[in-house]
Amino acid sequence: MRNLINTGIIFLCVLIVGATGHYITNVRQPAEIKKIDDTIELAKLETKKVEELLVQQAASREIAEQTTAKWRTRYKEIPDSLNTAKVALYLESLTAEGFERFDVNLEGEHQTKDINYYRFKINATSYFNSMYHFVWHVENNPQLYRINDLKVSYTTVYRDNSRTSLPRALNMVNFSFTLDAFFHAADGVAASEDELMAIPRNLLARHNPAHNSFYPIVRTDLPPNDEMLLDVEQAKLVSIIGEQAIFEGNGYQYYVRAGDRIYLGEVIAVDPQSASVEVQLNKGGKTMRATLKVDVGERFRQAQVPGVEIHPVENEDDN
Repeated sequence: MRNLINTGIIFLCVLIVGATGHYITNVRQPAEIKKIDDTIELAKLETKKVEELLVQQAASREIAEQTTAKWRTRYKEIPDSLNTAKVALYLESLTAEGFERFDVNLEGEHQTKDINYYRFKINATSYFNSMYHFVWHVENNPQLYRINDLKVSYTTVYRDNSRTSLPRALNMVNFSFTLDAFFHAADGVAASEDELMAIPRNLLARHNPAHNSFYPIVRTDLPPNDEMLLDVEQAKLVSIIGEQAIFEGNGYQYYVRAGDRIYLGEVIAVDPQSASVEVQLNKGGKTMRATLKVDVGERFRQAQVPGVEIHPVENEDDN
């Protein structure tokens, strides 16, 4: 009987242990494993999110460095304050020469959330080169100006010459545009003068225009010789002394060298060996070259210099 009881107790213990093992293995442990697996997956997701954030941070840092580098290479100054008198003085300094007229009209002051600016309406007449120089200086000035809606057209201006009393035709251009002068930028936008970087000259546009598209290619009338320059078609080449040629015409003597201006052109070369002068003329848009020679009627030419005469010297044979 006692053995039977012991056997029953052992069986009961085995049954309890088995039931406990079954509960732990098949009921409780899968839930714990799932919980652990969920924790691992969450950790993986967090790690991936951190990696993505690190990549984004690196990209943002690179963009920030590029933006900072660009910002440090600013070359335009935006003053905190600006008045129209200062703008007028600046424009006057650019239009002192070469302008027939320069009319300025203030259209008003404009304000935005980032910057303020004055807007001017400009109408002017000048030589083409003067207009080009004006635009070049405005666009490359350290202070921020902006030219909008530039319109250019050819015009002829007639001006009386006080020396000859003859009207002189001047080839000019009419042009108009709006000009914005900026000031009072938002914080962090404006640069002080000591922060500006110099622009390499090779990055700027040419200071002188390569071509004047508004100059007449062919003219039906020639400009008057109101500067009283040498007119080689009316004067006579009488002598050459070294690199200097002497012309006579209209009761005057003209002394010219290579590179000197003459009426409708310039002197290209003076050749004492061939007693000739080469000139280049622009007659109504047609360029031509001509070679003028001294009329050698005698063996020796007289140098046309007041008070000086040159005579031949005969060599005597030694006895």
